[in-house]
Amino acid sequence: MSIRVVHGADAVRRELIARHGELAVIDEAARRRASEVFGESLSPREFVAKVVERVRADGDDALREIGAKVGDHIPSRFEVTPAELTAARDKAPSDLASDLEVAAERIRVFHQRQMPRDFFDEVTGVGQRWMPVDRAGIHIPGASGPLASSVLMTAIPARVAGVREIVVCTAAAESGIDPVIALAAHIADVDRVFLVSGAQAIAAMAVGTASVPRCDAVVAPGNAWVVLATREVFGLTGVSVLPGPTETLVITDASADPADVAADLIAQAEHGGPASPIALTDSAEFAARIVQEIERQLELLPRRDVAADSFAARGGVGVVASLNEAVTLANEYAPEHLCLLVADPERLLEGVRNAGGVFVGAGSPEVHGDYVAGPSHVMPTGGTARFASPCGVYAFLKSMSVVRLDAADSQRLAPVAARMARAERLEGHARAAERRQNPVGP
Repeated sequence: MSIRVVHGADAVRRELIARHGELAVIDEAARRRASEVFGESLSPREFVAKVVERVRADGDDALREIGAKVGDHIPSRFEVTPAELTAARDKAPSDLASDLEVAAERIRVFHQRQMPRDFFDEVTGVGQRWMPVDRAGIHIPGASGPLASSVLMTAIPARVAGVREIVVCTAAAESGIDPVIALAAHIADVDRVFLVSGAQAIAAMAVGTASVPRCDAVVAPGNAWVVLATREVFGLTGVSVLPGPTETLVITDASADPADVAADLIAQAEHGGPASPIALTDSAEFAARIVQEIERQLELLPRRDVAADSFAARGGVGVVASLNEAVTLANEYAPEHLCLLVADPERLLEGVRNAGGVFVGAGSPEVHGDYVAGPSHVMPTGGTARFASPCGVYAFLKSMSVVRLDAADSQRLAPVAARMARAERLEGHARAAERRQNPVGP
């Protein structure tokens, strides 16, 4: 295959980083398959809305019907029993547990540092408390492989936040739950696991069924259908991040090793979805070397076809006038991952405003962020990094304002509140305030 190379900022905007108003791009073949589920022509947004509607109306029956029509394995019961979880995790590779524990500890420490503090100001009489949601729902995709790392990256922040019950929904295999997922769920202290995935799993966690409990917050890494379903249930459950098909933008110059650049792009391209593996450089000669390395490394990749499809659909290399211009383009694109493989990455970091995560220098590859660095790898995609943050404790917390005014403050503020209320033509508000200005007793 040939890797696309474009020259100039305008070409990069048009051919590499253009977003067309869709949060998640779904090809025509996938749209047709989705329409077949309900026997009518539906847009992606209409499809996920109908999934939510059907699950709300028919519960577990809808989960079975929709799952069967999209080709999922349907278990005899959705919830995995504690005995089944134990038996499955005992089948996981014997040396994997210690590796997951290393990652889990780094994830736990990072998110403990992230926890906000309550406060109360005695002078002004106001403060804030942070409270965890009671139940968190987590979706773990499983089509491409058992993403144990995603279990750690979502459930551990929820547990650090103080969530009482953590629910995981993931794809079923013929043998039940994947042993690697079972092991990760144990290490992350997950409470319950259900074998249902995709848009219908998001709907189930948002509205509840006889089997799957309704969750107060949902974090759902997954494919384009999952991210659209997550957006659809906003307002039915807490949604703080929309993590869809992965995006990586590498800003690089001739000081970097082109093999490193290629490897970092391919690592994300092999997710499929399709992923968006993009590099920007200020050197046409270096761009050619990156392309050569991508083509060479792809030939040796087990998931070559998947990665090649990502490059063909949404990837490539852009040649721009300067590294500063590359940062400007990156801020416009707002990628999930931004990698700075340049001679002076700290200088560029100062100009970065929009990205889910920034990986600074060759020693901080995005793949470490995927597994062991510490911050959650569940990050905003589709340009939502302009206003959204990675998954963390805040995804599972809500703040509560506290107002505890003493009598003197209440009396002093009462006429101010009353005048503001009357300016808004709300006489009842004004009179309630004035009662505090001149208390008349019960």
